Amino acid sequence: MSGPSANTSTRAPLNKDRILHAGVVLADEQGIAGLSMRRLAAHLGFEVMSLYNHVANKRDLLEGMLDLIASEVDLPDPEGVDWKDGLRRLAVAQHQMLLRHRWAGPISTDHFPGAHRWKILETTLRLLAAGGFDGHLRDLGYHAITLHISGFTAQQIAYDFDDDYIGEMFARVDRELDVDVYPLMADHIRYHRDPDHTPGERPDEFRYVLDLILDGLDRARTADVTSPAR
Repeated sequence: MSGPSANTSTRAPLNKDRILHAGVVLADEQGIAGLSMRRLAAHLGFEVMSLYNHVANKRDLLEGMLDLIASEVDLPDPEGVDWKDGLRRLAVAQHQMLLRHRWAGPISTDHFPGAHRWKILETTLRLLAAGGFDGHLRDLGYHAITLHISGFTAQQIAYDFDDDYIGEMFARVDRELDVDVYPLMADHIRYHRDPDHTPGERPDEFRYVLDLILDGLDRARTADVTSPAR
């Protein structure tokens, strides 16, 4: 006899940790649309109702999965690192984590944080505070950094097309884009088509824009650009 109900004594006991890890595996492989309670139960070799002894519902499952992958992010010590270096390391670690788990970004804003996600958010604010940021500027800086992480990563994933599709789009550009009307746009597209077109080593774009944000915050801190007088 075979199937999910066979030889139950040989299966590892079901618990929330096993369920969350299995959920992450399925979501990584199939995307969030391919994750259902029924598929997850089958993957684990249990009946679907067994899952509800450990997770309340799918929202509870997803919140646990988001917190599980958040534990992959190493947190710098705000008191033991330069604030810029700490924020840079923390942002890059989150960006890389979201690229590993591409399903996570789109659902992270409407699922309540768990302990690991709260720690990431708190550490971001503590690093800003350690850099001397307070009032509006600390909160604006927090938004700038977190929006860069989520927005840049989402666009990077959205533009991750296969080679055939990219070839078709460039062919259409060649047919339809009037380079006399849009010369700078044509040059920008060439930037993507031909990496050698622009001299010099091309920087990592995520880190480059992140440094623009951090440098801008550094200048704003001394210039007090949030002053009502402005």
